[in-house]
Amino acid sequence: MGQRNIFYDTLPRKVWILLVISLLIRIAVFFRFQPWSPDVIQHQLLIFDSLGYHDLALSIKNHFSFCGDAFRTPGYPFFVAIVYSLLGEHPYTVLLVQIFLNLFSIVLMYKIGKELFFEKIGVFAAIVFSLDLHHLIFIYQILTETIYTTIFLLALLFYVKALKNKGFQYFILTGLIYGISTMIRPISQYYIAGIVLFTILWYFKDLKSGIKNALLIGVTYFIIIAPWCFRNYNEYGHFALSNIKGYNLLFWNASYYEAKRLQLPIDTVNAHFKDELVKMGWRPDSNPFVKEKYDGELANKVLKAHFSDYLKTHLIGTLKIHLSVGTHSLTEVLHIPAKKFSEEEKYTNGVFALVKKFFAEKTIYEILLGLFVGLFLAFVYLFAILGIWRLIKEKQILLMLFLLGSAGYFALISGIISYARYRLPSMPFYILLAGVGFVWWCNRKSIVNKS
Repeated sequence: MGQRNIFYDTLPRKVWILLVISLLIRIAVFFRFQPWSPDVIQHQLLIFDSLGYHDLALSIKNHFSFCGDAFRTPGYPFFVAIVYSLLGEHPYTVLLVQIFLNLFSIVLMYKIGKELFFEKIGVFAAIVFSLDLHHLIFIYQILTETIYTTIFLLALLFYVKALKNKGFQYFILTGLIYGISTMIRPISQYYIAGIVLFTILWYFKDLKSGIKNALLIGVTYFIIIAPWCFRNYNEYGHFALSNIKGYNLLFWNASYYEAKRLQLPIDTVNAHFKDELVKMGWRPDSNPFVKEKYDGELANKVLKAHFSDYLKTHLIGTLKIHLSVGTHSLTEVLHIPAKKFSEEEKYTNGVFALVKKFFAEKTIYEILLGLFVGLFLAFVYLFAILGIWRLIKEKQILLMLFLLGSAGYFALISGIISYARYRLPSMPFYILLAGVGFVWWCNRKSIVNKS
């Protein structure tokens, strides 16, 4: 008998039922959002980063040209371009495809949970992931979140299979697909170093195999990202994926910190930084990596002057990422009456002041959504803590560190700005840990898959 298809005929009935229910909910939200409406397209769908991805996709589709500089990696624009080529140049077609990508992510969560532990934890992971409102809502944005999550989880599944000695080809697939995830969202370029190191640690008693498998991941990963790095080298003289790092460091981390420290609107701080960049020698036609150098130098100057205070603020921001209910993005897609906090309020008020203001000034719909998200997060985190304890008790320290470290990496690297959006890459790992805790709490027996 041949090997069964891992994505179809091994799914239990309860997972198929979950997928059908999830599909119906996502289609209902799609029609509620009305992404074909000119008003929605103009004011909600094609704005800021989304408009940039849309324009790049049209350039790729119509002229086979990446008309940007080195700021964005090409993964998501190419995905959008393919959708436009197959289904028409309408933003809502991307959202329809992203619905099915999100459903596939639910399947992947089941597979990962089952592979790491056993079926009950897989089913738990699939159900809880499907209930994460922010993973659901970002389906309806022309942004990287949905496809990045799917590709990243696919890489994670192959990695788990590789570590369980299912074949060296899984190490190759791990590197290739992590490479694709990095081309979608560069945040993965540092994570791969952790994967390589963890692989060596996992095979500590057979160091030769560990190094060999780590090299398989690293080399295949490099094969995917290298062409784009060479493109940037040919165009701009820098062998790198993107110049976004300097921009984020200056106009997110440093800007947010200075706005908070000086009690100023974020736009005022950004305007000051732009003036300083001009004084340093930056010009609109500068090499993008030269601009990144200027951005980094100015950001480091600002942050080093108040390093200890910035570090404290960064860590508090990382904590707040875990707690943010992010109701505004939910109400926008659902077209629910809402009141948006001003930029000044978001950047200058403390946590407790914002919580008080939330309940005092938000609409009843926002409060109910906020309570649902808050209870969801509390459920996941509490059982994740129990899961961490169980893994330690069962001497699965390395596995626990991998799951917790991965979650912490994505939360920490997202930095100082506490948007719920930046929590999304961490949630699958917290959900898997919560599955360990919940299933053990229900059954009071070992959760480790001895097979």
